[in-house]
Amino acid sequence: MEAVLATAVRMGADLVLIQEPREGNERDGTRVHPSFKFIRGAENEPVKCWIAVNRASRCRVTELKMLTQECGNHVQVVEVVTPGGDAIVIANVHDWHEGRDEANRPAQRAAWGEIAKHRRVIVAGDMNAHSKMWNPKATYNKNHTFWERLITEEDLFVRNTEEVMRMGPGAMNHCIIDLTLSSPNMDLIWCLLVEEATGSDHEVIAWEVLGNSHPTAITSTETTGWDISGWDPAKESEEEEKKKAEERQRKARECYLAGAGRTPILSDDSTKEEVREAAGSLREAMTVTLDEHVRKKRWCSRSKPWWCEDLKELRKDLGRARRKWRVAGILRVKAARREFRRAIRKSKRDCWNRFQQEADGNKVWTAAAYTTPQIDKTGQALVREDGSIAEGHHEREQAILQSHFLPGPPGVFEPAQGGKAFERVDAQLVGSLLGVAANTSAPGDDWISAGIVKVFWQWDKQRITQLVRACIRLGFHPGIWKMAKGVVIPKPGKPDYSKVRAYRVISLLDIISKLLERTAAHLIADHFISKKFENF
Repeated sequence: MEAVLATAVRMGADLVLIQEPREGNERDGTRVHPSFKFIRGAENEPVKCWIAVNRASRCRVTELKMLTQECGNHVQVVEVVTPGGDAIVIANVHDWHEGRDEANRPAQRAAWGEIAKHRRVIVAGDMNAHSKMWNPKATYNKNHTFWERLITEEDLFVRNTEEVMRMGPGAMNHCIIDLTLSSPNMDLIWCLLVEEATGSDHEVIAWEVLGNSHPTAITSTETTGWDISGWDPAKESEEEEKKKAEERQRKARECYLAGAGRTPILSDDSTKEEVREAAGSLREAMTVTLDEHVRKKRWCSRSKPWWCEDLKELRKDLGRARRKWRVAGILRVKAARREFRRAIRKSKRDCWNRFQQEADGNKVWTAAAYTTPQIDKTGQALVREDGSIAEGHHEREQAILQSHFLPGPPGVFEPAQGGKAFERVDAQLVGSLLGVAANTSAPGDDWISAGIVKVFWQWDKQRITQLVRACIRLGFHPGIWKMAKGVVIPKPGKPDYSKVRAYRVISLLDIISKLLERTAAHLIADHFISKKFENF
């Protein structure tokens, strides 16, 4: 179990569904973990299911005990509410018989009708059942009737692929007995992590629920950026590919101009309300264009710099060995898995050595971050300045906000009227300030990088210039640009990292927001420099 929890910490999992966390008939105890808190079964009952909840998770998890009163720890049901999202009911299952009676299965006595009535349901665990319904390669059916009926009657969707869940002498019949079922209206990513150790003959299954019933603004929470290299003909060597890149750029430009054109370009008479609307329209036009015409960047289990084609082939070899273990023997499977894991370690080592040899400039500091002793802050409680303890993700978040960000002044600030500085804001000034922004600088909440904004600038200079000019004239910063991503980092050399003041917060703003700040800073500096020379 410890190996599985270590994997979950690395992946940032919110929940870990564990079946048979201890050996034999050992009873539930008081085991603790620095990164997880456990939802256990009743006292003095054999251990069958645990749910580990990440202490750093922002999800609200509530156990629904009334649905599993007759199950004797063989089923756990929790309601998980994500920030701003709908509730998801998740059932953790270990379907095994009590005593010698194969038909006496406590897991099947749960209130499955009530569980399946919820709009968003996930049922996952070790069903110990073989069926052609979810395993076309099965040579026989066993303990399958209940789960086939539940899937059919409650219209559940089987998320498993044909990959084997278990191997070894006890893994008969192309073993797929660890199932993941869900409501058909859920968007779920499912994968098998064969390279991760488990301490048992079962594999680690990872799945992620996508989508949000109450999405914020217009940015997809699944996207971590966009790759616009496909718009640049200069990066293509073949003439045909250059033409395709030009065509992609033309279509993207038309899409953006059509979306942005729904809101008029601002003038020197525009109001704050019109500025607020124009800022929202500009972000929406950019995001819609990128979503439709650019490849999205998303993190996945293979988003690793050390992953290569050799590892891909070794992973295929491991899959083939597992599928044919009856013919080749279990030793062949173990050898393939050992070879695959050794190749992963070698690839990581080679990647690190290559990085150290080629690192220059700011990359040196990246290497320093990896070689500096790491501080285990996952799930760690924080001590506020008044001595009180902040536990859980929400409390720690509030403690850091209150400690590092002073409350704003009371009332509504109204800037002085009649200033003329905005008259100096033109396309030349805004373009020069945008041009010095590094393309690799971290984007804000909209995930739109400086390099992408520079492309949109070439397409629509007047609109962006007038928007910045109107903000300077009115002394107004639109609220949509005030939302920042806060990255909390530890201050080096602190003796106690349980103190809230041992950390600092870096705020990542949208590039357009930074552009407005740079314009204001330039005008202020230019004003004082001119005054200095006047008084000289």
